[in-house]
Amino acid sequence: MNLPLLVRRFLLPAAVFQGVIVGGGYGTGREVVEFVSRHGGWGGVIACGVIALSFSAVLAVSFGLAARFRVHDYRHFLQLFLGRGWVLFECLFAVLLVIVIAVVGAAAGRSLTDSWGLPYAEGVGLVLLLIALGSFSGRQFVEKILGLWTAVLMLSLLTLVYHLLPGSLDGRLASVFTDAPQVSGAALSGFQFALYNSAVIPVLIYCTADAEHVGQAATAGLIAGIGGALPALLLHLCFMVHYPGITEQAIPTGWVLQHAAPAWALSWFHVVLFGTVVLTAVGILQGLSERLDGWREDQGRLPYSRRTHALVAAMIVAVSLLLAQFGIIALVAQGYGALSWGFLIVFTVPLLTRGTWLLLQKE
Repeated sequence: MNLPLLVRRFLLPAAVFQGVIVGGGYGTGREVVEFVSRHGGWGGVIACGVIALSFSAVLAVSFGLAARFRVHDYRHFLQLFLGRGWVLFECLFAVLLVIVIAVVGAAAGRSLTDSWGLPYAEGVGLVLLLIALGSFSGRQFVEKILGLWTAVLMLSLLTLVYHLLPGSLDGRLASVFTDAPQVSGAALSGFQFALYNSAVIPVLIYCTADAEHVGQAATAGLIAGIGGALPALLLHLCFMVHYPGITEQAIPTGWVLQHAAPAWALSWFHVVLFGTVVLTAVGILQGLSERLDGWREDQGRLPYSRRTHALVAAMIVAVSLLLAQFGIIALVAQGYGALSWGFLIVFTVPLLTRGTWLLLQKE
């Protein structure tokens, strides 16, 4: 069954973006703690505001460019404003891809062990299999399942807020919001978070194909930017109930549920987290598949088969899961933090300068 046209134009890009960044950026809660909640109550809110503004600006320009020049694979999209510099982006993105899948793979392995007692090696094998199968299924399946799972995730987050916040508004949570925030540090962390998560946008540019003109695409980008930052704010509020102890947890979301939510909520969290983890990897790898097919077509050759896409996905996931042995906290704090500045230079600055200039030129 096809999605309504308005949903495909305005909400599907937001769902795909949110569905991809949630697994690596929000699913475990580790990144929210590292870049948002460690700055305290109001500091975290400031960081979330910076994330929303940064996401919206980058997404609006990116989606607008894709619609203006009708480019929906990430190599041709990048060549618009990077020229030959797109190769530098490829190098950085290859590193990011491996780290993202390593983070979500580590989270999935721990989730399966904690919730169902499945040995870590078997959990890793299951993750590998499901990601490969998802990569075999093609673009339409990926878009629809990401849209559906994003709705499931948002409902789950709202349920978490409902269980945690009402009884804390006049107690522990209120006390956390009495301290004056370190505005510059919080804003910088929010900017870093937005930088490296924005790096997945070129790979997801395929989801803008239904936009008829720049206005529609830019509006979809603004919606996606706000939607992409909302989970950070919801999780931050929940984490503040247990601040500052929450900052030391590898999987903060699971820890909060274990200590403050009904027993069924923890089991449901592990189901949602596992599904989100798999879909994050599948969504990113779908963009990579589009890139590989575009490269083949430029050479006058047929696109790769679904079997080849699945095999490439499995190989990348295998390398990532080896990296996952270093642990979630180290990967998030060191890997993402360093990459964010590389993407600022290679992607964000050229996009918002030359990309905006191209967007404003008369057709």
